[in-house]
Amino acid sequence: MTDPSPLAHSRSEIGRRLKATRQALGLRARDIHRATGIGESAWSQYENGRRFPDLMQMLPFADRFGVPLDWIYRGLIAAVPFELAQAILERLAQTAVKADEEDAAPEGEEASHA
Repeated sequence: MTDPSPLAHSRSEIGRRLKATRQALGLRARDIHRATGIGESAWSQYENGRRFPDLMQMLPFADRFGVPLDWIYRGLIAAVPFELAQAILERLAQTAVKADEEDAAPEGEEASHA
């Protein structure tokens, strides 16, 4: 197994993984709050990379939804259950395509999302 890049530990990358994981699970921040007690505002800050997710708050999330901490904090998807990993990777790919479209749009125009 290879070590993740140092970038994998950044707040923004952790947030990107949390958002993709939440979406792959079909959850809203409200659902996470109800299941784990993590506040919706805190979760939003985690997803947006404004705040580093606290380990003690991530443990109930990891336990409740079967999401390994190695995925959350280190970006190692190998321990994620197969079907969930596929769904997460699809979400991440969609996010990357959307970001590429936005980068390619002429200045002052947004990419069309048909």
